[in-house]
Amino acid sequence: MAYACEPEKGSEPGAGWILAQMLAQLGETWVVTRSNNRPSIEAGIKKIPEAAAIHWHYVDLPRWAMFWKKGPRGMRLYYLMWQVAALREMRRLHKRFDFVYVWHVTIANAWIGSLAAFAGPPFIYGPVGGGVRAPLRLIPSLGLRGGLYEWARETVRLAARYFNPLARASWRRSRLILAQNKETAAWFPPRYRSRVKIFQHAILATRPEVDQQRSDRNHTAVVAARLVPWKGITLAIQAVEMTTRWRLIICGSGPDEKRLKRIVRQKGLQERVEFRGRIEQDELFQVLATEADAFIFPSLHDDAPLAVAEAVVAGLPIICLDIGGPPLIASGQGLTVDTRSTTSVVVRELARALERAGEFRVPSEEPGEHLLLENRVTELRRIIEEAPGG
Repeated sequence: MAYACEPEKGSEPGAGWILAQMLAQLGETWVVTRSNNRPSIEAGIKKIPEAAAIHWHYVDLPRWAMFWKKGPRGMRLYYLMWQVAALREMRRLHKRFDFVYVWHVTIANAWIGSLAAFAGPPFIYGPVGGGVRAPLRLIPSLGLRGGLYEWARETVRLAARYFNPLARASWRRSRLILAQNKETAAWFPPRYRSRVKIFQHAILATRPEVDQQRSDRNHTAVVAARLVPWKGITLAIQAVEMTTRWRLIICGSGPDEKRLKRIVRQKGLQERVEFRGRIEQDELFQVLATEADAFIFPSLHDDAPLAVAEAVVAGLPIICLDIGGPPLIASGQGLTVDTRSTTSVVVRELARALERAGEFRVPSEEPGEHLLLENRVTELRRIIEEAPGG
């Protein structure tokens, strides 16, 4: 089941696509996804070697149901309604093809749950996230709206852990649960942790090519993310302010853009902070490979951001907080900052990490090998073989 699944996209759609490729390398794969993904899938499927092993089945709700798909809360309700139709299709396919596993890949949230658990075959859930909690001491840096969002998120997250019957049924029926990071693995109730393995879904099919080599270092940091408060871009701006040489390129758009631009104006950083807006995946990699000297990503609760993986493969040091997916993805290229301190201390340590990044040398000639599809398939195969009943 892959509600979100599109080639050459980030976030959930890109994860659904790359995971479909991975599963096709393990065996013949049937993907149940949404009908509106069909045009991009049919264009992208011609470009991948696994095309013959993937069978696509498109399911959607009647047009009147689109009424519910308004805003984040409406999207989740629509998604739960869509799962009913997807479950019906999966059961029909299972009767015909007798699947070895049924697998939920997107939407990757541990506390929402999946009706795929009721399809019949042994159930694999994930990779899922949702277990990373924003550090309480850093929440004031997010502004009023950002702070209220974190309060609401934590309330829902805790309530779902104990009172969401679909989530608990999904955990109970699973043979294997893939968690995006150690925080999510630890978030599951103790009775289910024996079947939880860490496997994040920030995966690159191949090593991207660039048109030119990086020029001499010019102390430029890049952050790429949707502009919402919890991405921590305020912290990145404050860290750049504390340095004397570093400038910041912000790639992305979103509801927090006006606040961020106001902060930049108030601090007089217009000459050192540039807003590039939302850019496509291939263009982002060009920026990382040719303009950046470091990638800064002080998100408060990201599970497995693809932009961090792209920055690793581009050979950049990754400056991030010590929580969630970024440290796991960055591996030996990470310059992590302890989040057990106050906001002012965290900002100071981010600034110090920027200064260290100016002298950082990537330890590998081929950075990011652990993130490439070929190696991740090998890792996933091993996890499945070692799982109970695998």
